[in-house]
This record gives sequence, C-alpha cells and structure tokens, in this order.
Amino acid sequence: MKPLKKLNLVIITLLLVGIISNVNATSVDNNQTPYELSAGYVFKDGLSKIKINGKFGFLDKTGNVVVPCDYDQASDFNNGLTIVRKGKMYGFVATSGKPVTPLNYQALEHFNGDRALFKKDGKYGYLDLSGKEIIPNKFESALTFEGDYAVFTENMLAGYIDRNGNTVIEPQFNFALNFTEGLAPVMKNGKWGYINTTGKTEIDYNFDFASNLNEGRATVRKDGKAAVINSKGTFITKYDFDNVSEFINGNAVFIQDGAFGIMTRKGNISLSGFNRIVQSDNGIYAFKRNNLWGFMDEKGEELVIPVFNKVGDFKEGLAKVQSNGKYGFINEMGKIVIPIIYDSANSFSDGMASVQMNGEYHFLNAQAEKQLTVAVDKSSNPEKIVVHVNENRMVFSKGKFELARN
Repeated sequence: MKPLKKLNLVIITLLLVGIISNVNATSVDNNQTPYELSAGYVFKDGLSKIKINGKFGFLDKTGNVVVPCDYDQASDFNNGLTIVRKGKMYGFVATSGKPVTPLNYQALEHFNGDRALFKKDGKYGYLDLSGKEIIPNKFESALTFEGDYAVFTENMLAGYIDRNGNTVIEPQFNFALNFTEGLAPVMKNGKWGYINTTGKTEIDYNFDFASNLNEGRATVRKDGKAAVINSKGTFITKYDFDNVSEFINGNAVFIQDGAFGIMTRKGNISLSGFNRIVQSDNGIYAFKRNNLWGFMDEKGEELVIPVFNKVGDFKEGLAKVQSNGKYGFINEMGKIVIPIIYDSANSFSDGMASVQMNGEYHFLNAQAEKQLTVAVDKSSNPEKIVVHVNENRMVFSKGKFELARN
C-alpha cells in the first residue's frame, strides 16, 4: 500500500535491517495486456488476490470471486480486512466484500489492536474497528500504535499520544520511534537515546542511531559502526559490526567486515564468515555459499546443502526454492516435496501455495495436490475475458465470474 510518512523510518530501516532482510521478493509485472490474469498471490483469511483486466479482487478457496475485481490496488487480508485503492484514495473492505469505510483516505495502514492510522486532507488520524475516525486527522505525521502509545509530530517535533488521542509526552524530539519493552528510541540535537513512558531519559543521548528493543536487546550505531546494548544501556558488544539485526529467539544476524554471522543474546559469536545469512524466526537460517543457497541451524549445522539459486523462508514447514529458473518446495530436511518445475511460486499460507506454469495458476496443498486452478482461455479478448476455474469455463463480467454459456 502507499507508504505513510513515517519519521524517516525508510532511512532507519535501510540502516538497521537493509541487506539482512528477505532472500528475494516477489514482484508483479505491471506491463500486462488488457485481458491478462494474475493469480500468483497468497491466501490470507481464506481469500487470495486476483488481478484481471488491471483490477484487483479476491477469490475464495473454491474459486468464487468474493470481492469483485474493482480496485486499482489491494493488500493481502489482515485480521479480516484488506486495504484497497481506487485512483488515489484508500479504504477498508471486509472478507464479505462489503466496504468498512468509504474510499476517503490518501493513505491507510492495517489495524494494530483497535486503531488504524489514516491520512486525510494532508493530516493523520486514527480509525477504530468500526471504521469511525476516533482520533481526528490533526497530526502533521504519525506512526501506527505499538502497545498503548503512538508517535505524532507537531511543528516538526515528535511526541506521544495514548489510544484516546491524549498527549502523554509533549512534542520535543527531532525523531522518535514507538515504545517496545517499556522504552522508546528518540533523537535530540542529532543524537539518539531512550525514554520511558513518562518521558524520562533512561539511556543517555550517545548514539548516531538507536533501534527498538527486542528480547531485551537493541542495536545502536556510532561513527559508522554498530553495537548491541541491553535495556539498561549496558554494552553487550563493542562497536565492532557493520550491522546487527533484531534478536529473534535469542539470536541475531550480524555483518562484520562484509561477512555475515550469528550472535547470541550474550553477544557471543556462534557463526561467522558467511557470504550471506538471512534472519530467521524458526531457527532455520538460509545461507549463501559459492553463489548458491542452503539452510542451516543457529549452530551452523547444514540442514540443506547449498544447491539452489534462490530460496524463501519456511512457511508452514515448506520453503520455496529455485533451480535453473524453475520453482518448487522443500521440507526442513531438504526433501523436494513439490517438484521444481514451475515458472513462479509464492510461499505457503492458509495451507496452500500458488504456483504458475505456462500461464496457468495452481493452488497446491502440502502434498502437491491441486486445490484450485485459474487460467485465461485462449479465446479471450478485451471485450470478453473467459477464465477456467477448475473444470468450469467462466466469463469475467462486472468484476466477477459467471458460468459461460456455450
């Protein structure tokens, strides 16, 4: 979706996690013919995006178009809602296909708890779960709520509000991030430190940049180098690293002198010297050697030897892999579960994965069985788009499928 103005978070994200994030990203070709179909998306909340004739809608697992293909853009569903766009305006739509809000917003983000950030008339505010503008759009800029508080700006200075929109910490910071684990990184006079929820300084302003706490650890930067501190501001490591990711399940990925490694919460280096390692939330790390990808655990034991050109994260026990330009899936032992024969693939979600071969999209289960197939009929033209949904020959009309009449 259209990114909101997030207090230089783009720069912060690039500094902190930049090249430690995804192995690869799935992109959608925007240069499509007027009757081309794209269904290479994931199921969330039982629905998956579909794009026909340049417009987005959503299919259910039986191939029924629940949300008509009527939108210029749409996010995946999250907690029963998708963010959709027509022209330049955004709104929420439910899994039933019914609008929750009008398309009134210049930008919109998904709910975090019971609040969603929106932008209207150049200002930022928050919706409640019913779609009501519970906190008026009065802020120059703002962040999504994290816990009980959110960042807002006034006169180019950042402060904090509670979920009722009351100011709890007056605007006084050049930049600020949300609270995690009771502390928030903030910047004053070009230096970063940490405050508590009353606004009191807990860790002095000694850093060129400071990240949010996660698992009691944060990455700080000074003079182009990164170190790790705890919630008291005590250094766990020296400024010895090019970068350090957040800690997940007790481990973080670091870069040192251009090489990747893994460290523990105590700052001990368990692995180092790798061409590339990708952060993991399940203890299985993708790594690169001799320009090929494999998987290992946090101790460096190879679970899958590096033989793939590209890999994705393990989702629902299976990971997308690419070899010689074709895609398939392996399990955590490296066994090929879904043959590496497809032109493109997306990760597993809601028990299925979308793969594409010769212009046909197939949704497979973990046993490689086809659950749903969607493809454009060769007889289609811009005036009459014919789509095969499983064994049914359908005509695309008014954003939905109708059974074709022979």
